[in-house]
Amino acid sequence: MGFVLTEEDAAAMAGMEKQMMEEMTKESQRQQDVLAAIKEVVKPEVYDEIITEIQSDGYTFDFKIADAPIGTEQDDGASWGKHFVNQTTNGGFTGDEYAGTVSIPLGDGRFFQFSYTM
Repeated sequence: MGFVLTEEDAAAMAGMEKQMMEEMTKESQRQQDVLAAIKEVVKPEVYDEIITEIQSDGYTFDFKIADAPIGTEQDDGASWGKHFVNQTTNGGFTGDEYAGTVSIPLGDGRFFQFSYTM
């Protein structure tokens, strides 16, 4: 006989799925709140580049505004100037996995900071 899903198992799975969806909703709201705060302090072209950056960096999460950057200074010609990258995974097991933290200056001494994995 194969695997049989009991009613208790199904209920437990439904509860975990509900909890996961609630957490994803909260994380999405946190991200939107941080982006709204960023939009208030940077020029429109800088904000647009920030949106492009987070969309191109794979899975991005843990958005926050920080007082200090994390990582090594880099300059790729973005409108915000130099930024910082702390790449914690460089290639990974498969050779094409990358993860870390990006810190982008907001121009007021603070940094938009987010984590990424791709």
